[in-house]
Formats: sequence, structure tokens, C-alpha cells
Amino acid sequence: MKYNKNLFPFRPNWVTIDNHDIHYIDEGKGQIILFSHAALGSSFMYRRFFTILRRQFRCIALDYPGFGLSVGQPEHFSIVSQSKILEKFIHTLKLKDIIALGHDTGGPSLFKVAADHPELFKGLILTDTVIFPTKEYPKIHNMLKLLSLGVMVSLNAWTNFLVKMTINFGMVTRKLTSAEKAVYYSMFDTSEKRKSITQVLTSLKEYPHFMEKVQLGFKEQLNAKPTLLIYGEKDPVTQLGIPDRIYRMLENAELFFVKKEGHFPHEGQAELMENIISQWIQDQNNKKTDYSTSLASWCFK
Repeated sequence: MKYNKNLFPFRPNWVTIDNHDIHYIDEGKGQIILFSHAALGSSFMYRRFFTILRRQFRCIALDYPGFGLSVGQPEHFSIVSQSKILEKFIHTLKLKDIIALGHDTGGPSLFKVAADHPELFKGLILTDTVIFPTKEYPKIHNMLKLLSLGVMVSLNAWTNFLVKMTINFGMVTRKLTSAEKAVYYSMFDTSEKRKSITQVLTSLKEYPHFMEKVQLGFKEQLNAKPTLLIYGEKDPVTQLGIPDRIYRMLENAELFFVKKEGHFPHEGQAELMENIISQWIQDQNNKKTDYSTSLASWCFK
């Protein structure tokens, strides 16, 4: 597959890690923002962020093996395998002073690395992700159990219903164009690629000890790191109280909800989120404390 150059006009970069040819983008200069994508996406999902944020920051995002343009087939697609790849990716590129942005399954994969190497990370941005073992949230756990059933894996492999549901209902305030939808469909145009989605999603349930380590990392190694949480107001994760719980457990966090948006607010309200992120990073760099007031006109706290 290829990304639509009109939608993704960024120079491709490649690095080999564990015999996987990893595609990544590296745009802009300055403070590093490292993006970790969801099971239903790739670096393409952040394209609208890159266009604006690269003017002030260095934006880096990889496609995990088997996703997007990256070539390689892990023995098993999971948050664990992706975390290992990401750790080696960071060390290979010699990245430090990182602002880490993780969405959905990309969150645990990224934040486990941050917990293991807190000295490399300057701050954290969580968007519609989970950092707790799923058994603590029966609705999530049971949904993942359902997705792990053979009949559901086969159904998604043949019909691509998870991608269809996401691109049609995952964002509320803006609908994807036909060209954008075409890229998402092309990213998962085979049954094997569609199986990788369910494998990564259900790994949230299958690796409770990994999730426990992520949670412990936030309690101990990452507790005082500057942290920004941006969640869709209508996201089921929000309605379960997960972002509020994360906010309460951290010493230096800010929490914002994107009005009317669901689980993919970066597609629905990219410019809004870019503004929040830009101002938050600038505030951290300038050590100011009054930015939450100016952000109030964009979203509510």
C-alpha cells in the first residue's frame, strides 16, 4: 500500500529493528513529540497533527510492524511486542527529552517504555487510552473477550467491520472524506492485516501483568511527570471515569475533554487538540501556570 501524498505529504524514513523494516516520519525541529498509534491505525492517523505541530516541534511517529507502511510480521501482534519495538526504536534514534503521546492501545505500548526509562521522557500526553488492567472494567474486559472469540476474529477478517465502524462512527464532529476512508481501508485490505487488529486489541486483556506494570509506572516512576490528558467527551472510556481516575492519581496533570467527540477526537477535532498540545508544551517550557484559563474557551475541564 501507499499513503495518499495529498493527505500525507511527509518524507518517509526507514529503520530496521529485529528484521522488521520500520517506516516512520520525522518532521520539524525542536521539542520531540513521539506518537504511538492505535490498533486501528498507523502514523497516518496523526497526519493533521504533523502539518501544524511540525512548525514548532519535532514530530516523530512510526508504523508498528505489520501496520501502515512497515514491513514485518511479529510472531504475535500485541501491546507487548509493540512496546519492545518502540523501546529499540527510541534507542536506535537516540531520542531523549521526549513528550510521549499515546492513543488507545498505543498508550500502554508507549508508557511501559516511559516507565522503564523515565529519564528519557519529559512529559506525557494520553488521548483516549487505558492504563489499568481491563479486569477492573468489566465492560471493556467483556468486549475484548467477545472480540477474541474465533467467530469474531473470522468475521472481522472477512468483513473489516472494526475499521468500518471506526471510520464511520469513531469521530462525531467531522466525517472522514472518501479519500481518507480509502487509506484506512487500504491499510487493512487483507484478512491477515485485519487479524492483527483483533490481536493487538485483545492483548490488553491477555497481558494483565503488563498492564499492571503500566499502572504501577504511573504511580511510581511517572507520577510527577507533566501529563496532559485529552479525551473525547462521548468516548465510552470517558464515561467509565478512566481519565478522571488517571488525573486524580497524578501530581502534575491537566485534563481536558473534547466536546461532543468520541474515541477518535484527533480525527474529529485535530486543530483543537493541536492548540491544546502546543500551548501545554509551551507552558511546560516556560514554566507558566495560567494556561488552563485560556484553554477554557476550547474545551471544558
